[in-house]
Amino acid sequence: MGLARAHLDLLKAELDGIVEEIKVIAALAGVIVAVAFFLSLLLAIGGTLFLGEWLFGSIGWGVALGALLSIALIVATAMVLVGAPRRVVATPLTWGVVLGVVVSVVLGANLARRAAAHVATQLRSGALPNLDPAWAPAVVGIAVVAIVLGVIGLIALGRVGGPGGAVAGLVLGAIAGGLIGWGWAGLTFSWHGAVAIGITVGVLAWITLMPAWMFRAGVDPTARFRRLWPKESYETAMQTKEWLESEWQKRRARLGRT
Repeated sequence: MGLARAHLDLLKAELDGIVEEIKVIAALAGVIVAVAFFLSLLLAIGGTLFLGEWLFGSIGWGVALGALLSIALIVATAMVLVGAPRRVVATPLTWGVVLGVVVSVVLGANLARRAAAHVATQLRSGALPNLDPAWAPAVVGIAVVAIVLGVIGLIALGRVGGPGGAVAGLVLGAIAGGLIGWGWAGLTFSWHGAVAIGITVGVLAWITLMPAWMFRAGVDPTARFRRLWPKESYETAMQTKEWLESEWQKRRARLGRT
């Protein structure tokens, strides 16, 4: 008996030592994991801010573009999650890239401002000689884009909301067009800022178009999750239940006759 107790005491002492060693190993492993997690955050966040400052001259662009790209990846992953075909992600991405390139080139080369300045010069030499040359390009840009987007808004919302929608579309389109026209024709852009805005527009287009393409493709977002329910097993079980109830009723009827 004493020998068995001695063995148990020895085992307990060894187990206590092993547990203490495991605690030390777990604590050190926790430190490694925590530092690695901090390093991943530092590289992701710091790298994004550094790229924003290095490529576009502002940390703010790093934050904005990093956030937009993260949202785009979330939406793209959600499209795959609900079983959408590849074109639902790829086609909007292609349109986003094309739109981003076009916006970058138009803004970087200041094409809109040059065109507005040319039109403003013609107006000042003809119909509007008193037009301030400093503000002339901005005025032309505001007027042209406001008219175009106002007409688009009038047609688009007019089909949906009738006369009230047409008026709302005209007003909202004109306001949005005025702001866009002032930005495009009234400001001079550097290539850094133009590319940053182009990427922003392209990513926003990608995010916006993916759900639209999904519904256009007729994707049912719940179809994939319905496959998680054991439908055949459930239906078989219900059929077996009905058969057993039927057999039980037959047996009860036979017992009643006897």
